[in-house]
Amino acid sequence: MAAQERFRLLRVQRFSSGTEQALWHGRSRNTRVAKVLVYMAAIRMPDRPGLPLTPNPNVTCKGAEQQFFSASGDNQAAHLLPGQILIDNTYPWLFLQGEPARLLQNEFAYVDPIHANYNAADRLAERNGMVDAFAAACRAVLTGTGDAERDVANGYHRVWVPGALAAIAAAENESRTEPLPPPLVYGTGPEDYGMILNLEERSQAMNDEEIWDSFEQLSMLDYYRAAFDETPREIEPRSIVTALNALVN
Repeated sequence: MAAQERFRLLRVQRFSSGTEQALWHGRSRNTRVAKVLVYMAAIRMPDRPGLPLTPNPNVTCKGAEQQFFSASGDNQAAHLLPGQILIDNTYPWLFLQGEPARLLQNEFAYVDPIHANYNAADRLAERNGMVDAFAAACRAVLTGTGDAERDVANGYHRVWVPGALAAIAAAENESRTEPLPPPLVYGTGPEDYGMILNLEERSQAMNDEEIWDSFEQLSMLDYYRAAFDETPREIEPRSIVTALNALVN
């Protein structure tokens, strides 16, 4: 039934009910990035316990290594952060001690059990620059010399946001090179005005799993971009100061 009805986009009911899930996944990623940037501000503090920080740290981001749980069936455990941050090839939580170190390590293990196409859309964005944007934002905070709340906010708004949006745009361009269903063509004449003229062609395309997956992943990337319309409260100056005080006091 699902295969027969896709040309009418009835299967979108599954995805449209997941519209909020797609937005939540994108917003959650932004929230986790904001939290990690606060930890970067804690790591750069001179009197904090943990490994010493070099004057010009090299910050990289590689594939995620830790996760709290796995998923089954059509779902996968999609990491909320774009990857594993390393500072001079060292895990960032080793620059802290005690509860702050444990909490930072946990940030890199949070996953969302969602349909595999979400993970595919994540990977598209990550390999098109989202990983680099995350690393650059972390480095901007680590090397910043201003107030922590200003540097964290700048790292988010001036480095992470434009870098991640550029990555999503590049991922969308890559996704459009894959087979996609043809756009709906509507009649404009007096006899067919408003009628879908390529219904059969679109029906055949929607019955192809590969084409449907590409179409859905492209839609998810669009929701990831829309997630940036909402700024996480964790990046507000008062929230940054409160979180930082909890980490170092």
